[in-house]
Amino acid sequence: MMEETRLPTPLATLRPHHALCALFFEGKGYSQAFIDNMTSFLADSSQMLQITTGCDAFCQACPNNVNGQCKDEAKVSLFDQRTLKLTATLLQADQPIPLYELCQGVFDAILRQDLLAEVCGECEWAPLCQGKWQQGDFNPQLLQSSSTSD
Repeated sequence: MMEETRLPTPLATLRPHHALCALFFEGKGYSQAFIDNMTSFLADSSQMLQITTGCDAFCQACPNNVNGQCKDEAKVSLFDQRTLKLTATLLQADQPIPLYELCQGVFDAILRQDLLAEVCGECEWAPLCQGKWQQGDFNPQLLQSSSTSD
């Protein structure tokens, strides 16, 4: 009997600044397909991710994704650069990271330092996220592993 060899599953990818989007996601978005994609992606905070600076798992159902390229690439690329700069050693393109560690890293380096507006203040969703942050309203389940059982 031959053993089945399983190829490694490619890791989901995430842009650095999308960890901030994840923390404030509340079921609103560009379309129902976009909302469904985000909701199912965020359901597993333990999933391993690869950091990317191109279109990622969140972008799959986004209307700004035109043939695998964000039509706002210059703007979102700036958000990624700012996030990478502030999270310095946490995010490495070739190092897989669990979603909860990525979210915790941006939480500590950006949100706790009150740098949200500096990172992505030009975003159309910024007023929503900033308002939620001021109210202490974010997704704390993304700051811990979902595979732990208490």
